[in-house]
Amino acid sequence: MKVRIFGLITVCLMYSCKQEEPISIEEIDSNEIVTITYNEKKTDSKDSVDIHFPREFKIRMNSTDISDFKIYYVIDKKVLMNIIEYEVLDKMTKKNIIAFGSYISNKENFNIIIKERNHLISKKQANQLLLKYNINQKLEGLKFGDTVKLVPYNRFRTENTVIIASLRKVEDSIFFRVTSNKGEAFVKGEKINW
Repeated sequence: MKVRIFGLITVCLMYSCKQEEPISIEEIDSNEIVTITYNEKKTDSKDSVDIHFPREFKIRMNSTDISDFKIYYVIDKKVLMNIIEYEVLDKMTKKNIIAFGSYISNKENFNIIIKERNHLISKKQANQLLLKYNINQKLEGLKFGDTVKLVPYNRFRTENTVIIASLRKVEDSIFFRVTSNKGEAFVKGEKINW
């Protein structure tokens, strides 16, 4: 009996001494708008357009010892390049975030939107979406810089299960890397919940 009590006390002490992770990440079922744009890459098909699915994350800084914060976005087993293949926006201001220095120094929770530019759909699928959502816009004249707004992602996700199921075929992930003032690195990975 004493051995059990000692073991239980040891486990409780170990658990209470466990350090909290320097950041907490929570994926939010976003109400940001899904958009369609001109196929900027023109590499796969001239009969396709880009579709952008906004992903939202709530980030909480749990440590005052953070000196750097970076994001690595992995889609179809490929690490995407920031700015070229995706952008990170501040949820409140809708401004592009290049570096997180001011967010680290504030030590407040913040939400980010990641708009990825790596998914193509056929113009036929895109036109079906325009019909479905009564959007009176043509894709034929779509050019660089044009954006067609569909519906919020949380609605799109439930109403377009075939498209979403195709995204789930590959385990897409996002990694958040935090460096402490002492140079220690902490990486937190999250599976993207399409």
